[in-house]
Amino acid sequence: MKKIAKLEGYTEILQDIRSLLERAKYHAYKAVDNIRVQTYWQIGERIVRAELQYKERADYGEKLIERLAIDLGLSRRLMFEIVQFNRTYPIVQTVSAQLSWSHLVELIHIKDEKERMFYESCASQNSWSVRVLRQKKRSNLYYKMLKKRKLTVVKKIPLKPALPDQVFKNTYNFDFLDLQKGYTEKQLEDAILSNTEKVLLEFGSDFSLAGRQKKIIIDNEIHTVDLEFYHRGIPCVVLVDLKIGKFKAEYIGQMNKYLNYYRENRRYKWEKNPIGLIICEYRGKEEVYYALGGLENRIFIVEYRTKLPSENEIAKRLRKMKK
Repeated sequence: MKKIAKLEGYTEILQDIRSLLERAKYHAYKAVDNIRVQTYWQIGERIVRAELQYKERADYGEKLIERLAIDLGLSRRLMFEIVQFNRTYPIVQTVSAQLSWSHLVELIHIKDEKERMFYESCASQNSWSVRVLRQKKRSNLYYKMLKKRKLTVVKKIPLKPALPDQVFKNTYNFDFLDLQKGYTEKQLEDAILSNTEKVLLEFGSDFSLAGRQKKIIIDNEIHTVDLEFYHRGIPCVVLVDLKIGKFKAEYIGQMNKYLNYYRENRRYKWEKNPIGLIICEYRGKEEVYYALGGLENRIFIVEYRTKLPSENEIAKRLRKMKK
């Protein structure tokens, strides 16, 4: 048996690497769970939308959920929880990123909004595990605090300035745009402007549309920004560039130029630096990584979908999440 030589500092190096691996596992789990939460919310929204469309049929919603549960290979209970999640949190951006799907399942069954907000805030602020959250609910912590007058009014956590990497999704669902095959960037922009309310709901409550086809003059040449959004939580201007097809590295240079112009000529003193958002149909991870090269906090590349995935695609994705 080969003798292992003693290495100076080895124990510390080993502990550091183990810590890095554990951290990577945690972030990987959080990323998967965040995708699960967003996917479940979108599924719930689609079902609720169908229920509203056929609201004259009192039993339509229940029968729809039961049929979907069978065809998707999911439990009936999970399908009802997905719908209840969408109804409890009609705007998915209000859900704390610190809370997992298991946390949310515990919360959506609390009917009293103030009580739910209390447990939601406590779980998020104190990093409660699902087990601890469940224990606190069973012990009626909320009512005990009310009785002791330590909780006279339950309020939401005071809003803190938002960070750019927290306000954008990886993928936006534009299935409501009803675009025909072979549409152009101009048609995509027109469709977005014709559905402004739905688009802003998809982006989040803190977004507002400030303008379209905004003109910039550089070296006596006119440049045009597709859309100008504003995010009051950061706060800053968000310049949007709409692209058909796959992301190309050349888009970065153009957007960076616009951002520099806005920063020097159109930014108020109290605002943060403007942010660029390039929306395309597909983004290659390596292409985006090397193209950004240090601009990750200034320019964000996201994808959009003009139609929801099929039932089979949804089922496959959800089965992968459960593994």
